[in-house]
Amino acid sequence: MTPPRIVVYATSRPFRVQCDALLRAAGAAARLASRQAELAKAVGEGTIAAVIAEDERHAEMARAVTRAVVIPRAPGESIEAIVARALGAAGT
Repeated sequence: MTPPRIVVYATSRPFRVQCDALLRAAGAAARLASRQAELAKAVGEGTIAAVIAEDERHAEMARAVTRAVVIPRAPGESIEAIVARALGAAGT
């Protein structure tokens, strides 16, 4: 069985890298995107289980290009918490 693909869409490199490490440790396939073009490419590569968005602005952009579950980071939410929410949405 292939692991769920979760896209991390964020401008902040430390946020993307930390999400990537936690997702891979949990056995998910992570794809990182910092720009709209990268997000569109990630969506075009195949089925994705969820999109982790850095904030509501990024979430709105993600919702415009995919039907996957988009999970925006809430103010003050830890990276571990948002990754756990994404893994739950992906069914892992």
